[in-house]
Amino acid sequence: MLHYYIMCRSLTYAQRAARVLERSGITAILTRAPRSISYEGCLYCIKVSEKRLSEALRALKKAGFNSSRIYVKGPEGSLTEVKR
Repeated sequence: MLHYYIMCRSLTYAQRAARVLERSGITAILTRAPRSISYEGCLYCIKVSEKRLSEALRALKKAGFNSSRIYVKGPEGSLTEVKR
């Protein structure tokens, strides 16, 4: 199963985003961003499953969250930015 990482600008922002998703019934895992994609220092991200990505993005948008970058972690472990 593929997982997507929704990048957040701070820990507080990531915590709020995770709460929005949990209230929407979407499992969201708050985690530090992998070093290979944390270009701007200590970033945090929300990890969601492939099946719930579009639903998660809609819930975040409805709550007023602007997501910056989204990465997908492939089966071999590499991370690739998703172009929207």
